[in-house]
Amino acid sequence: MYLLIVLGFRSDPTTPRYAIVNGAAAPFVLLNADAESRLRFPADCSEEAAKVTWLYREFERIFHTHPNIDRVVIKKGEFTQGDNNAKRVASYQEAALLLYCGLHNKPVVTKIYTSLGTRSAQVRDHAIARVGQTTRYWDSKMADAVIAAWWGATNP
Repeated sequence: MYLLIVLGFRSDPTTPRYAIVNGAAAPFVLLNADAESRLRFPADCSEEAAKVTWLYREFERIFHTHPNIDRVVIKKGEFTQGDNNAKRVASYQEAALLLYCGLHNKPVVTKIYTSLGTRSAQVRDHAIARVGQTTRYWDSKMADAVIAAWWGATNP
């Protein structure tokens, strides 16, 4: 059994990405392939608290626009010894989505590459093969969001 609509999310210090996948369609459909898939912070949004607040409001807007989202899967950052402030900022973004989901009773899980059945070097190819790709701004972070949504649709 596949879930109907899954939001996949990949944090990024400057441009977080998200994918909305229809898991009931055969083959799966990337609903925002030709639409918005990246969240760009406004120029005046430079402080961490302002960015998290702005992003939380973007989550409210996305869920209002797509009220039929059944589940959320976050491709979380994979920490290494060389972690830096950018990784902390990305963690704050993930926390904002976790908070939104918790407050709105949306099932949410976090995953790393291993648990998503891919690797960083293969994520683009796997995303295209399993779901598809966006028509604009296609990159590895967007592929992460697509793979996260795909995983959520295939693992109820």
